[in-house]
Amino acid sequence: MPSLPSPMAKGVVADSHPCNASSARSFALRHADVVFVLGARLNWILHFGEAPKWNADARIIQVNLDPEVIGQNAGDADLSVITDVNMFTQQLLSHLKTWRYSQHSPFHRRLQEEKAKNEGKLTQMAQIKTEPLKFEHAYHVIRSTLDSLSPPSEGDIVYVAEGARTMDTSRSWFFQEHPRLRLDAGTHGTMGVGFPYAIAAWEAYNAPRAEGSSGNQGRKKIVGLIGDSATGFSGIEIETMAWYGMDCLLFVMNNSGVYHGHADTREEWEVQHQASKEGRGADGLRSWSLGFETRYDMFADAVGGKGYLVRTSEELRRAAEEGYKAKVPVIVNVLVESGKGSAAVPPEKNEQGIKQDWKL
Repeated sequence: MPSLPSPMAKGVVADSHPCNASSARSFALRHADVVFVLGARLNWILHFGEAPKWNADARIIQVNLDPEVIGQNAGDADLSVITDVNMFTQQLLSHLKTWRYSQHSPFHRRLQEEKAKNEGKLTQMAQIKTEPLKFEHAYHVIRSTLDSLSPPSEGDIVYVAEGARTMDTSRSWFFQEHPRLRLDAGTHGTMGVGFPYAIAAWEAYNAPRAEGSSGNQGRKKIVGLIGDSATGFSGIEIETMAWYGMDCLLFVMNNSGVYHGHADTREEWEVQHQASKEGRGADGLRSWSLGFETRYDMFADAVGGKGYLVRTSEELRRAAEEGYKAKVPVIVNVLVESGKGSAAVPPEKNEQGIKQDWKL
């Protein structure tokens, strides 16, 4: 059957699996007739299970240990099951052992076509080189560099993502082939979790274990994809990483704003800043503006880590490689396009026509 992971369930079904429909998420939700919701919640992450994001006639079967979530939003309490997902899926496989999902159904065929179309657009976007960098090309450079150092099939990188556009866009670009290798802001969309989550992931996989304990699952490199606004909440936790020798690699996607910035040059930003100070609101900075090209990389330098400021794909590739190999915490301050002129509330589609899953 086609499957869709919730953000932190990426890798339970490998992103490379032919039945993983992540790149055609909107189409899958809009056209599915029967849906098993295994452990996930029908909250904002899954659009509450409601039309128009979902097929209004879909039968939604919730499987969850928590009885309070059964029947919430568009869930069907009469069809749902309060149980452990692992036990349920084993029994379901046994019960349906003679049944096979049709790979030739119109829905499956259309789903594959939609996946191919969207993946083709992503590939095109990845090749667009500008200065400052576009998010998509920057992510392409980071992913291709890290994949060459540690193939996703080996499962030796844990990705932590936080922010608005930074987190949302990253789901399409960074692949997981194994479970428990991704953390993001989760159910409550909490800001400020990126650096602390990176610390928690490092501790879970890399901290020494007492003799006789169950141990960990092998050393992992912890890689953070953090927005500049998100970094403002907890970026100084880089000091904690330095104190405890945590060699995390953190990319701060810096567009000088919350979701997007408001100026393309420092001179333009200074003029708008002055207008704000003089009370000329129409000519000043917007409420979502941040300091222009703030030097987040200096956080790392200040505490004995390593900071990089990058403007080009070549600088980003070198910083990603050196940062991956470093034995101290690293912040790569990636200067990306501001998004000047974008709407304060992001549209459902970006300018290339690829559907995004916004936190609204």
